[in-house]
Amino acid sequence: MSGFPTVERNGESVAFFDAAARGELLMQRGPSGAVLPPEARTDPETGSADLEPVVVSGRGHLVTWSVVHRAPVPALADAVPYVSAVVELAEGPWLIVRLLGDPASLHAGDPVRVRFETSGGSGDGGETLPVFEPVAPGRGGSIAAQREE
Repeated sequence: MSGFPTVERNGESVAFFDAAARGELLMQRGPSGAVLPPEARTDPETGSADLEPVVVSGRGHLVTWSVVHRAPVPALADAVPYVSAVVELAEGPWLIVRLLGDPASLHAGDPVRVRFETSGGSGDGGETLPVFEPVAPGRGGSIAAQREE
């Protein structure tokens, strides 16, 4: 991942990074059936902390984005400019993600999909991370079409 620092796992992120290394995007499912983002601690509908891991499709749509020109922390100084975006997954959760592609061609509602890149420079041994990219025109433009693929 050009310019992005090496990311290392901790005890709470092992399952997430193991899934990413296999090319899977791991979220959580609560007792209510709601799919929740990785950082969720409880199911908002039931209040239960009994969450189970669930692999999701990695497809969704673009809600909003911003081009970051000034690094918010020194570790990201070599990464600017980059696109930070909010993506709504087909399964429901909203995620803040790095978005690849030309920001001038983006539109709210554009279909996106996950892909995986290694953090840090070549040979740094960083974790595999999910990033998102726009789906090419004609390749599952709606959420319904994406679910069918």
